[in-house]
Amino acid sequence: MEAGAGGTKLADARRMTYQAPRRSNAAPWLIGGLVVLLAIAAVLLFVLLNQRPGAPLASQPGSANPSPSPTLNADLLGRRLTVLVIGIDVNAKRAAAGAGVNTDSLMLASINEDQSELTMVSVPRDMTNIPMPDGSTWQRKVNAIEAEKGVDTLVDAMSRFFDVPIDYYVQVDMDDLVKLVDAVDGVEVNPKQALNDPTVHLDIAAGRQTLDGPTALAYARTRHIDEDYGRARRQQEVVLDLVSRLVDPKTDVDVASLLDGLSSLKTDLPLDELPTLIEIGRRAQSADVSRQVLGPPRFVSFEGDRGDGRGYLVEPNIEAIRAYVQKHIGSGAG
Repeated sequence: MEAGAGGTKLADARRMTYQAPRRSNAAPWLIGGLVVLLAIAAVLLFVLLNQRPGAPLASQPGSANPSPSPTLNADLLGRRLTVLVIGIDVNAKRAAAGAGVNTDSLMLASINEDQSELTMVSVPRDMTNIPMPDGSTWQRKVNAIEAEKGVDTLVDAMSRFFDVPIDYYVQVDMDDLVKLVDAVDGVEVNPKQALNDPTVHLDIAAGRQTLDGPTALAYARTRHIDEDYGRARRQQEVVLDLVSRLVDPKTDVDVASLLDGLSSLKTDLPLDELPTLIEIGRRAQSADVSRQVLGPPRFVSFEGDRGDGRGYLVEPNIEAIRAYVQKHIGSGAG
């Protein structure tokens, strides 16, 4: 069986509105091995909550006169929107200790022109042989590109890897994931087996249960049980339930306080297009969702140690990956 295909229809939970917190200069350490999708949940937070019935779109809190309805960007509203979600395995404690920064979570998320289909593709952190913007091939692990070349180069490399244009990127760190989960009183997961991983302080039973923020982070990070492919599936599971709770009108969240606390958010999503991004989210409430983890046998040509000093590697079947992405997203990175 392939390592992580899935398709679902979500009336509320998975419409991926790519929201626009302003592009900040916050430290570039984000989500550790955390749900590739988690980052999206963070960025989507503001928009998702504002999608609730009766929520103001542009008026200011406490204003006696609501602002006029904003003008939507017809071009943005009528085209495909593709975002690279980046998670770095660092939190405040690890950063203070001088821990190295690795991009351990990468996911491509794309919503089509009429907001009826959402596609999510997760990239293993050990994947190598990545086509670079300068025409060379990155022969180390993909998780080292941003640390050495910067986030813009990583985005460009992923665009070439998938052969699709990437509009924006989003980053969030581990601490912010914990805050998001705790803000909605936990997320529900359903592991098929008990999971015990002392390295991330995880010890949970099999079956449906609700996890608090720190436990959800451990659930999304552990890879000593079934490696990166299983972790990517757990990451998607956590984020989808998180988003579902964020859009639930019954969820009581202090949006302003929570957003103020998300110190690590880093993105180039356009804040000035927030009303249009919100509208995209509203229209995508019933989107069909396709989820894929790039694993063997279909998307991997080799995994293991080549004995050349690079350690464990995952070599991609780029032709198969691009064929999948072209079918679900399109092509034309150039």
